[in-house]
This record gives sequence, C-alpha cells and structure tokens, in this order.
Amino acid sequence: MYKKEKRPKIDSSLTNVSNGRGTVDLSMQENEVSILHKNNTNGLSYSQELVGTSFNENNLNELNSCPESNGVRLNGTHMEELSPCFEPHGANNSIDMIDDQMIDGLKSEDVVKLLLENPEELKNVTIDSLMQMGVKTFRDCIEIMESLDSLGIGDTLEEKNSKVFNDPIHGLIKLHPACLAIIDTPQFQRLRCIKQLGMCYYVYPGASHNRFEHSLGVCYLAGQFARTLQKNQPYLGITDKDILCVEIAGLCHDLGHGPFSHLFDGKFIPAVCPTRKWKHEKASLDMLDFLIEENQLLEPKGLLSKYGLDMKDILFIKEQIYGPIDNSVTLKGRDKEKYFLYEIVSNKRNGIDVDKWDYFARDCHHLGVKNNFDHFRFMKFARVIKVNEEWQICTRDKEIGNLYNMFYTRYTLHRTAYQHKVSNAIETMILHALIKANDYVQFTKKDGTQCKMSECIDDMLAYTELTDNILFKIIYMENTAAEVQEAKNIIQRVFTRDLYTCVYESIPLESKDFHKTADEIRKAILNKANELFGVTYKSTDAVVEVTYLDFGMKHQNPVEKLLVYSKHEENSARHLPKSEASRILGPMTFSELLIRVYSCDRDKVKCQVLDKAAKAWFEDMQSGWNQTISTPEKKKKEELSLSMQLTPSSAGKHKARYSSLDME
Repeated sequence: MYKKEKRPKIDSSLTNVSNGRGTVDLSMQENEVSILHKNNTNGLSYSQELVGTSFNENNLNELNSCPESNGVRLNGTHMEELSPCFEPHGANNSIDMIDDQMIDGLKSEDVVKLLLENPEELKNVTIDSLMQMGVKTFRDCIEIMESLDSLGIGDTLEEKNSKVFNDPIHGLIKLHPACLAIIDTPQFQRLRCIKQLGMCYYVYPGASHNRFEHSLGVCYLAGQFARTLQKNQPYLGITDKDILCVEIAGLCHDLGHGPFSHLFDGKFIPAVCPTRKWKHEKASLDMLDFLIEENQLLEPKGLLSKYGLDMKDILFIKEQIYGPIDNSVTLKGRDKEKYFLYEIVSNKRNGIDVDKWDYFARDCHHLGVKNNFDHFRFMKFARVIKVNEEWQICTRDKEIGNLYNMFYTRYTLHRTAYQHKVSNAIETMILHALIKANDYVQFTKKDGTQCKMSECIDDMLAYTELTDNILFKIIYMENTAAEVQEAKNIIQRVFTRDLYTCVYESIPLESKDFHKTADEIRKAILNKANELFGVTYKSTDAVVEVTYLDFGMKHQNPVEKLLVYSKHEENSARHLPKSEASRILGPMTFSELLIRVYSCDRDKVKCQVLDKAAKAWFEDMQSGWNQTISTPEKKKKEELSLSMQLTPSSAGKHKARYSSLDME
C-alpha cells in the first residue's frame, strides 16, 4: 500500500544525483519527477508525477536509502531506484494519478495537427479523450488545449468557460460549462420561482431560498464527493465524464418540483388525481428531456455534445435521479463496477446523500437552526468497498456519531420547521385554493391547446409556466365562477393572516401500528362533537393532519443499513448494529406521528368545541393504541373528561354551555 511520508528536498542546483545504481542528470528547465509505483495490495498500478519538486543536499542520504525499488524518470532520464516517499506540497506540486500502462504517444504538435485535420473531433476535446489518443501527461493535455484555444478553434478549455458562484453555504463554487448550459435555460430558471421550503416562508421570514440555489449546491457537493473518491481510490476508474454526469444529476434532480415544492406532488396531485401515482422525480426526467430538446444540447453542435456526453450518459444521469428507467429492474447507464456512483446524489440504500447534505446546511442557515452534521468529515472517511459482489460507499466505524447527528438534524428540521403547525395550516389553505381553482386556471401546451393546472404534469411546456406565482395568477383572474372567488378569498385570508386555527395536537405516538387515516379521524371527532355538544359540523369545517416524523426510512434505523470499515481493515465492511455502536446514541424507535386538528373557522366557540371533542376522542382511543402516558398527563385528561360531561338538556342549554367553555 502506498504510504505518504515526509517529502525529502534536494537542492535543484545539483546537476547529478546518484544512488549507487545509476546517475541522473538534473540539469533541466524545471524539475519533473515521475514515480511509477506498483500498488501490490490491490494488484493495480498507477504513476505519480511531481512537478516543480525541490531538493536539498541534506536529504540525499534519506533519498538514497529508500528501500523500495521503483522506476523514476527525471525529464526523460531513468533512475532505477527512488522511494515513493513524496508528498504534494502546494498547488504546483500536485500529484497526478495516471495509468502507468500508457503507450508511447504522439508529440503535442502532431496531436494538434491531427485534430485540425478532423474538425469533428474538436468538439470532444477533453483531458480524457487526449489521454486515450496517447498523450502522456496532464501538462501535455493542457498544452494541446491551449494551442487550440490560441488558434481560436472552439472553447477547448473547460476552465475558461466555467463560472464561479458565491454561495452563502459553500463559498466560491465553480461549475462546469456543461452545467452552465443547463442552468441558462428557461426550464431550469423556473426553479428561482419555487420556494425550497414552501409555506415555511410565511412562518420563518429567512426561509426565502429557492430550489435554484439548492440545485447548484447539490451539483457542487456531488462533484466534490465524486472527486474525493477518484483521488483516494484511483483504481475505481472514475473518469472526468463520470464526475460530470454525477454533477448534472445533482443539478437536475429537482427540475420536476411544482409550486411550493412538496405541496404540489405530495398533496395537490393526490387530491385532484387520486388514481395517479405521480411524483416530482418523474417530472424531473420529463423536464430534463424537454430542456435538452428545446435547447438542442445534444445536437452535433450542442453544448452537452461538445463535452463528450451522449445518450448513455443522459440515461446514467436520469437513473441517478429516479432509479431504473422504463420498468427496468437493472441500471444501464454504467457498468456494475460503478454502481456506487448512484449513491452520491440520491442514495436508495440508506438515504445518506449530497441532496440531504445541502438542504440540511442551507435550510438550517436560513431558518436559524444549528446544523450538527459535518459532510466534509463524511467525505473524508468515505471509501468504496466490494461487499457481496457489489461496490458500495462505506465509512469508518467511528463516524456513526456523526451520522446520528445527520438524522437528528433531519428530525429537528421536520419537527420545528417543515411540519410546523402554522406553516402546515397555511399549506392546507393554499391546497384548498389550488383545488378550487384547478379547472379554471389555463396553461398553454406544446401543441397550442389549453390545459388546466393538474394537466400540466403531462406537458412540460405548460409545466415550465407553473411556479409559486400561481397564487397571483389566481388572484388576478377575471373569472367570476364561485369556486374561483372562493379560491381568491382563501388566498386573501393567508395574506391577511386570517389562518386556519390548530385547536388540538396530540402527544407523539408510535407510528408503526397506527393505521387510521386523517378522514377517519376527522369524522370521528365531528361525531364526538355532536355526541357531547349536540352540534353538527360540516366536513369542511375541520381539517385533520396526521404528520409522520422519522429518520427517513419509516420505522427502520438507516444508520444500521450503512456499511462501515475499521482502521485496520480498510477493504472489508460490515453492518454495525446500534447496540454495538453505542448504548447512548440513537433513539429506541425511529418514527413517530402527531395528530393535529384545525378549525377552518376562527370562531371562538367552534374552536373550543373541536378542541374538547378531539381530546375526548383521543382519550377513547388511547387504550387501543397502547400508548404509555405519564401520570400527570392522565390526571390532566381525567380533568378534561370531567369538564366535558354534559347533563341531559335542551339544545338551548347546550348553547349556553358553549359560552362557558374557556380556551386553553
């Protein structure tokens, strides 16, 4: 195994270095040392190139006494023995890992001439393609690309056409020109008009960030993670094109989100199209296809084609977002040896992926919540290991605590922000407004015909127009239909803070064995109100929400699904049970639920009645759920139960009873 040690330095003014086996002439324009080192542990080989290496005479003994025998080339001169005990020192001394099986290649001027004679090849000029042509070093590749660029032939340098963004979370991030080609389209720019946290913005004023900046952040982290694996394990064969595809998958994973993010695919579509099983990831694939087609990115002169991407790469990108495509059970975008790349953007194994890393950091920043998870540390210890004939991303066993921090952060965000009772109330109001306006708001399809809001999911031109701005589109509609006016009134109530009122919230309940739906609970509570108080409310007078909170995998512990390796067994991984990881870290159960009851009317009496009815219903159901409640809680509920007991009386006496109820 290659081990980096303190790098010796030799005075570059020396003209010869001898180690007893040979003499090397050091008189050159610049020092260049290439070490061809055999990695005996893995049976693989690679070379290391140290550019700008400086030496001093004091370290010659250490240099010559290195026991390993490796081929060394100094500016074309070969020395038989020199230990690979060099360490990168600064940007100009970076070690470039290149296959030592390289064939003798053409000279730089020959490659340029060959490319000029074949103009079609110019659009595919990349570091990888030049290496395949036989160019030996990264420096030669850059020289060739600069030569082409100086001739004004295409934009051959990725560096020249990349762009730097100043991101509040990750700092200065540089994105590939192919990513910029996607960003600078109407289909991607619509993400600027979709709030990342939906209606949380109406509770947390700082939560004004959009899907646009989140997508840039995921793109950046995906590239960083892939490059870390490429650098630490070069034998995995991760190419620059692989990394670009991973970056584009991160960039495009949320293209399919509708207005107010998860409100659209999680509540609106199921309400108006109950038979359809549609989710935003599917729309992301459709929007990506539409984006590429509309902007001709895969045409011969298209910007994606220019950087060597083809239909197989697009399939790989789409599979990272959605999984197997077209009812396939296998992934086809990359060979099985590279399946671990599918775990970077959207990890189906354990939910640990860069999508979460960005929204944890970004949402915490804008919400004012502390983020305890360190994604840089996870990347530092990430390692790809073959387990059960599958290459998987694993981490060090000591990182379990950091991972529990990650999932606790997820829980905290859901509990305090994503599922905040007021933001959920506003979300429900917007949902009701969208449902009422669905048949009346019109969008233009690709064939020129009109469609309603829920039909936009089948036409990406219409879907491009569908953003959070839908609220203002409804408000300024001139349609006088009753449902449109009702939708306008609901939106106006949101703007004037005349919100649905949360009258009851249950204690956290075990979710594993809970099977009642929100509609069933609402009917039971309304029946209880009639039973206790003799009043009849309509189904539209109350809303019940069953809110599930977990670590991302329902009642399962996602940390136990992660494979870990130990310090002394880096190529062997196993699952680490919670009991073995820690007796303190991690909860006993990994999911819970809350039941919330909202009154759509802020009338004080109605709110009190629904509150008491909900508590009475919960009391009745408590024993059936086998929930453990503390003695003070039992006493409180007994007092509430006594206060709700009514003596037989006329309806008029019931009304008098309402006025005596106090709000809690």
